[in-house]
Amino acid sequence: MKVGYLDCFSGMSSSRFIGALANAGVPKKLLHDAVAALDIDAHLELVTIRRNNIATTRAHVSLPSIERTAPYYDFPTFLQSKPLKGSIQLLSTIRAMIMGAAIPFKAKELAVNTFTYLAEAEAKIRGLPLEEVHFHEIRALNTIVGITVSCVACAWLKIDKWYASPLNVGSGLSKRPQGSIPIPTPTTLALLQDAPIFAFGPQRELLTSTCAALLRALKVDYSLPPPIRICNIGYGAGRREYDDLPNYLRFCVGFTNDHKTAPIIPKIIITETEILSDHAERFDGIRQQLLDHGAQNIIISPLLCLSEQETYRLAVTCFPAQTETIHGIMFRELNVQNLHWREENFESLIHYDELVPSPWGKIMVRVEQLLNNKIIGISPDQNKCQQIAEQHNIPIDQIVATVRSILLSRKKSLTMDD
Repeated sequence: MKVGYLDCFSGMSSSRFIGALANAGVPKKLLHDAVAALDIDAHLELVTIRRNNIATTRAHVSLPSIERTAPYYDFPTFLQSKPLKGSIQLLSTIRAMIMGAAIPFKAKELAVNTFTYLAEAEAKIRGLPLEEVHFHEIRALNTIVGITVSCVACAWLKIDKWYASPLNVGSGLSKRPQGSIPIPTPTTLALLQDAPIFAFGPQRELLTSTCAALLRALKVDYSLPPPIRICNIGYGAGRREYDDLPNYLRFCVGFTNDHKTAPIIPKIIITETEILSDHAERFDGIRQQLLDHGAQNIIISPLLCLSEQETYRLAVTCFPAQTETIHGIMFRELNVQNLHWREENFESLIHYDELVPSPWGKIMVRVEQLLNNKIIGISPDQNKCQQIAEQHNIPIDQIVATVRSILLSRKKSLTMDD
């Protein structure tokens, strides 16, 4: 399993995250192309600097087409006055801009989720409907670029599981046009529920609400990570230097040996009920609630019914530990009177990545195996194999076969079906 670990001893900002991603080996062209895809005349600058005697990368986003009287970070994230319809300040417009950009769909999905979490938290804090929450125009544009670039890089890395250290959120007061608010800001704190936080260093905001939303969208686990074989490390520098705190974010990429220690979950719970068409029409919001609280699979299908009212069958799969929560959501949100549930055996195919030495260098291979350790699938990195084929004028099938043979010879006790 490929793992990403964020060491947030000095907090986190989108610029430090982008810098750490670039420093860890994410192609700079990929990051610049992501900026260009937004088509808002933005520019990303990546500079190598020494911070606390460590080589780091500092990222800076500039928007030369916008006149401003202060740096973007001096503007509030959200405003009180209502924007014009179609303004970049509206969440709906931001979503449309991201979805219309020529970037991978997974990056779009992650970026939209990040902005949605951010706006939902702000709406809850202010006691406003979501559609009445809007961003400061200049702050919004910088945030769109920062989040979009970060999400494109995350999609490119294909991290299976994200972990993070306890979060240094900072302390003190943040001056706003409507008055000072405590640090961490109420929006940031709302987004960090269940995350371990602390404050050390200068009295200022060290972890932004934007990154708090991104951490939530990434479904970061704050528990102690499993043993990791580190393969890449990146350091992203902030714009300021502090006397008692190294102002950079450390980002690690590695792999776990989960094929040796993968837990076996033998049981799942399948809960079924029948719902009417009016519930089915507003099911998207309920579906997200179920997924956020542990649902592993959700199926909704129409039923043949003698009555005139359309009826659907809903089946929700979860692990036993989440059963009570899932049932509570279904009773509360669907207004049903009965649930039918059963316990079934469950076996999950184990898959992991492994670096395999070959005559052309190390190649990453995705391995699929059963719980009895029998390998049933080997998939070398197609992009890497294609590069090797073109460079050495060798058929790609020959490269794939060689890599598969090498891996299997290293696992003599394991066999593979033809």
